[in-house]
Amino acid sequence: MSSLYSDPPFTRGSTLLNGEVIDTDNNGPVAGRAVVGQVKVFQDVNPTTKQLLSDRLVFCVAARYKGSDVADASTVAGSIYLFDTTAPLENFSTLATASNLTAGLAYGILDEYLTGAMRQNDVVWLVLKGPTQVRQTAVAIAAGAAVQASATAGSMAVYSSGTVIGQQISGAATAAAAGLVRVNASSTYC
Repeated sequence: MSSLYSDPPFTRGSTLLNGEVIDTDNNGPVAGRAVVGQVKVFQDVNPTTKQLLSDRLVFCVAARYKGSDVADASTVAGSIYLFDTTAPLENFSTLATASNLTAGLAYGILDEYLTGAMRQNDVVWLVLKGPTQVRQTAVAIAAGAAVQASATAGSMAVYSSGTVIGQQISGAATAAAAGLVRVNASSTYC
């Protein structure tokens, strides 16, 4: 097996520190310095059930979360986040909107399998390209439709103008299904 698959320092669905103490020094957090910014490729597999979802690859970047602690990361998993402009592809804290992406700001989709706590300064995976699940607004999205970030921070909607973030690849998602919808993400940042 190539190193692209065999050497990610932590699995999708978890954080790098996974509840461990986050040590800091005068330069900030110590743990994860060598990991932050690494782009890794994963098979499209549910890490909990081990179910193979497709034969496509998922490109993720290890990024440090700089926002407030989130007690239950599953409530924000699949949300679209902006990378901090001072540390692109390394740090993130803010949910993205359509206007952010139209302005050309770098973004990633928080690992849809993430559960447990997401603590400030821990490291998680943000999906850049490939099949993933993204939070949807309460608007129907047809199968195969191009999608973009919506005006509702962190979520996506049917493309109308601005920046396409991918294509809906599951069956049609109804307005009542506001939640996670499978998308083939197509960020240009990896």
